[in-house]
Order: sequence, then C-alpha cells, then structure tokens
Amino acid sequence: MNTHEDNTAFEQWEVVELAAPAGEAPPPAADAEAELAGLREAARAEGYAEGLAAGRLEGEQACGRMKQLAESFSSTLDNLDFRLADMVLELALDVARQVVAGELAAHPERILDVVNLALKQMAETSREARLLLNPDDAALVRPHLDQVLDKNRLRIVEDARIVRGGCLIETSQGDLDATLPARWRQVVQVLGSNLNWIE
Repeated sequence: MNTHEDNTAFEQWEVVELAAPAGEAPPPAADAEAELAGLREAARAEGYAEGLAAGRLEGEQACGRMKQLAESFSSTLDNLDFRLADMVLELALDVARQVVAGELAAHPERILDVVNLALKQMAETSREARLLLNPDDAALVRPHLDQVLDKNRLRIVEDARIVRGGCLIETSQGDLDATLPARWRQVVQVLGSNLNWIE
C-alpha cells in the first residue's frame, strides 16, 4: 500500500463561512425597529379610532338618556306644580273654613246679615215663605226681624239640620239656599275645588 499516494488523494479542505451571500444581507436591526414601530403606530391608531367611535356612540346614547331624563323631570316638575297648587288651595280653604266657623261661633249675630241678604234676594211677589234656621240662630233672629217677618209674610221654622250661620227660605216660587254648606260650595267651585263644608 502506498501511503503517500493515499495522502495525496485527499485535498485540503477549506472552512466555508455559512453567511448569506453578499447581495442578500439581512435587514439591519434599525430597519426592523422602524417597521415594528410603524406596526405599533398603525395598531394604536386603529385602536384609537375604534375607541373614539365606541365612545361617541356611548356618548350619544348617554345624551339620549339624559334628554329623556330631563323631559321626564320637567314633566314631573309640571305635575308637582299643579299638585302643589292644589295642596295650597286645599290648605287655604281648610283655614278659611275654620276661620268662618270660628267667626260664627264668636259672633252668632252674623246670622242677621245672612238672613237680610237672603231676604233681599227673594222676589217681592212671594205670598208666603218659610225661613228655616238652626234653633240657636232662630232665637237670635226673632227679636230683630219681627217687623220684617210680618211684612214679608215670613214664618220662622226651626230646623236642627240647618248648620248655624245659614238659612233656607222656601217659597211657592222656589227655594233660596243660603245654608253654610251651599254658600261654601259656591265659593270652592269658583276656585275649582270640591272641598265640602264639614261641620
């Protein structure tokens, strides 16, 4: 065996670098960072746009709810104004009723004014009439109206159903209701209420 020939049969081996060919170099790190920054900016802009659109939609919905709430509040406030006015009227009428009742209790002679006013409203052509009064009021009226009673052919009838401070005149032509509940009803109807006189 020839060792020399065997040794020459081999060629010298050179280490080849495993690098990319010179024309196809990988992008430098700066280019990759720039591309990554661009992608981040695009993603951020897209997210911002989506968030802005969602925020606007949510804001419009919130504005719509606020508008409905404001309209509801306004309507409730209007209703409250009407209710408050009714409550104030009711309170005022309640106070007035107590004042009238107190005035009649303190000055029962006021029945004379009521009877005189009722007699003035009666037609002079009435032949006979009955003046219905509370028994306590009748005792006050008789001494003061004797001449008027005879002149008008008016007869006093005591009726415990008549509330003190009022009277009822009955004639053949019709009745004149000057009772306290009837006069009270006239007043409260003008004011738009239906609060009854309660004794």
